[in-house]
Amino acid sequence: MKRSTVLTGVLAIMFLAMAVAPAAAQENISSHLVGYRETPLTINSNGFADFHATISKDGTSITYTETYQDLTSTVTQSHIHFGRPAITGGIMVFLCTNLTPPAGVPAPQACPAAPATITGTLTAADVIALPDQGIDSGAAGFAELIQGIRARATYVNVHTVNHPGGEIRGVLDEPND
Repeated sequence: MKRSTVLTGVLAIMFLAMAVAPAAAQENISSHLVGYRETPLTINSNGFADFHATISKDGTSITYTETYQDLTSTVTQSHIHFGRPAITGGIMVFLCTNLTPPAGVPAPQACPAAPATITGTLTAADVIALPDQGIDSGAAGFAELIQGIRARATYVNVHTVNHPGGEIRGVLDEPND
């Protein structure tokens, strides 16, 4: 009788550990950006980009790499936005910019001329509050960024001189197509 109780307890602990383990693992996210996904107008552009990132185990940082090329003009900025496919949303975090960022936002790196690769790490300090969309700044906003990524409610956008509203775009964590 005691062995079955111990065995039941051990099995319960093993199942609990398996259920909790995925939440503690690093999470990889990616996106392939093209003009056909741009809004409010679809853009016929040869430009494309690939975005790859890892959400840290503790959920306090996102390390990323973005590679872009074949754009119609000079890159002005790249961001992660809060918005579902075919919906334009607000900027949550800057990846790079050659423009003046809003006050209170840590100065992002400059966007190099294409073809280029940029890398960086995002933290709570990088999040821009979007009150109209229910996004906070700081740690709460960073948690909302991660929640938005998991819900496929965020996208990466690369803006250019010819297309200031964005030339290429891709939903974060989308399946490759």
